[in-house]
Amino acid sequence: MFIAWTEALRIERSIFATLKGMPWVSKDTQAQYCQDAILRLLTRLALPDPERIDMQFLLAFFCLVPALSFAQPCEPVKTRPSGGGVTGYVIPSAKHCLTVDLRQKREFDIHAMRFLTYGGKSLLSIFCAHGETCTRSPGASMIDIDLRGHRLESDVDDMVGVKDLVASERIFLHDGTIVVPGTREANVGVDLQSMTSAYKTYARLDCRKSGVYCGNGQVATISKEAPPYEATRHIVQKMNIRAGRMGVQMVGIGNTLRESVIEVDSSNAIALFGFGSIVENNTIIVHGKEKPAANDGALVLWDGNGAVIRNNRFIFKGRVKQAPPAVRLIDSSDVTLEGNTFEGFTQTVAPSSKSFFTNKKQ
Repeated sequence: MFIAWTEALRIERSIFATLKGMPWVSKDTQAQYCQDAILRLLTRLALPDPERIDMQFLLAFFCLVPALSFAQPCEPVKTRPSGGGVTGYVIPSAKHCLTVDLRQKREFDIHAMRFLTYGGKSLLSIFCAHGETCTRSPGASMIDIDLRGHRLESDVDDMVGVKDLVASERIFLHDGTIVVPGTREANVGVDLQSMTSAYKTYARLDCRKSGVYCGNGQVATISKEAPPYEATRHIVQKMNIRAGRMGVQMVGIGNTLRESVIEVDSSNAIALFGFGSIVENNTIIVHGKEKPAANDGALVLWDGNGAVIRNNRFIFKGRVKQAPPAVRLIDSSDVTLEGNTFEGFTQTVAPSSKSFFTNKKQ
C-alpha cells in the first residue's frame, strides 16, 4: 500500500505540473480534473472501492492545496476617476483582478451647455501608462483579466467596454458583465484588435468604412488580401455583454469566445478576423433594430480559415424581413459548424464565393 500511495504522489505532482502551465483554467475545473484523475488512479492501482474512499479528504489533500500553491498573485485593476464615474486600465502583465464596478456617468458641460461625449473611449483599457514598459516577447505568459463578477457600464452612448490599446497576445478576459449602448462603429463590448503595432489593427471591412489603419499601414486603403495576422490567441469566456453596435471584435490567429451571452441592438454581434477562431457554447442575440448592412451577420468571420463554431444558440428578435444571416463567412474556408441552434433567422449560414464550411451532425 505504501508503494501504491508513493506512486499516487508522483502522479499527483505530474498532474499539477501540467495545471501549473494552464493558469487560465479555473480552480473548479482544476479540482474536477484532479478528482477524475484520482478516481482513475484508484482503479488502476486496485485500491479499495472509490465510493468508500473519503473523496473530500483526497480532493483537499491532492487537488485543492496544490492548486492554491500554483495560484498567480493578482494585481488589482488600476482605476481612475472619469467625471462622476470610474474607469480602469491594466498594463500587459500576468494577472489582474477587478475589485470594483466601473461606470461612466452622463455629464453635463455647463460651459458648452451640452452633455459630454465619450465615443470610442473604453471603460477598461489595456495600455502602458507613462513610464511603464509594455514590451512583450513572443510566447509571453497570458494576460489574465479576471472581472470577478463586476460590472462595466456606460450611461453614455458609443463607448467600448474593454479595449487593447497596445500590441497584445493571449489576453484572457473572463467572468464579468459589460453594458455599452450605442449605434456607431466605435461602440463595441470587447475590442481586442491590436496585433504587433497600431498599423495592423483593423482588417479590410473597417478600413473601407471608417478610414482607420489597414494591414498595410495606409489609411483607407482597401486591401484585397488578408492582413498579416499575428498569433494572438485571446480568450473571452463567461462574459455577459450587452452592446448597441457590436458585442465582440477580435483580430488575430487562434482567438476563442466561449460560454458567454452576447446581445446587441444591431445585426452584427460578433466579428472575428483571422484564422483558427473557436466560438463555442455561447448565446448570441441580435435585435436587428436597423436594416442589416451588406456584410452583417450575428457572427461574421473574415479570413477565418479553420474556424470551429459549435454548440451555440443564435437568436434573432427583430422583424423577420430585417434578419441577417446567423453566420456570415467572408474568405473563410474549412470552417466547421456543429451542434448550433438557430431561432428566428431565415438564413443560417451565408458563405462568400471563396468560403466553404462543413455542418456536422451530432
